[in-house]
Amino acid sequence: MPHRRSLLLPVLAAACSRDPAPVPATPIGYRYLIPLPLTVSEIEISTANPAPAPGDVGARLVPSPAEAVRIMGRDRLVAVGTEGKAVFSVATAQLIQGRESLSCTLACRLEVLSPMGSRMGYVEAATRRAVSGPDAERRRADEALLRQALDDLNVEFEFQVRRNLREFLAATAPNPDGTIPAPPPAPVEREALPRE
Repeated sequence: MPHRRSLLLPVLAAACSRDPAPVPATPIGYRYLIPLPLTVSEIEISTANPAPAPGDVGARLVPSPAEAVRIMGRDRLVAVGTEGKAVFSVATAQLIQGRESLSCTLACRLEVLSPMGSRMGYVEAATRRAVSGPDAERRRADEALLRQALDDLNVEFEFQVRRNLREFLAATAPNPDGTIPAPPPAPVEREALPRE
């Protein structure tokens, strides 16, 4: 079967925001969005963490950057098929503290595997955000930066899935209770009546 390759198109967000958005009180989550229904029988979220980089302070956050990316994967993906599986993994999850700066780099990967385990397609998505000066020293600047980078990653991830894994996307998303909605009725065709 042909392998699908996607281009890694990182979202490079503006790094010098004067007034970062306040941190919401709600937990990180994306269940309010329509899920991406894949025609596989199982979604596996890898628990492997990428190697930390020097100056990485992500471990001080709850959830950590890696776990936040996994939450996004769990919330956005749903299996609606009968065979094969998709594997979602965290490729990069760094929150780097500099002398007067903070930067957050996130990347993820989704592979679609056949029932025999061969790769049928995959996508990658990445994003980077940074703040510096007083913005990097604000209270909870690290959490605000992570949430902004995660939102960017979510947008890029959906774009990559819809563009490069179209053949593995179901036509309709499941209902909130997990059931698959019935397809819409076929349109009624107009038929010309013979003239009398």
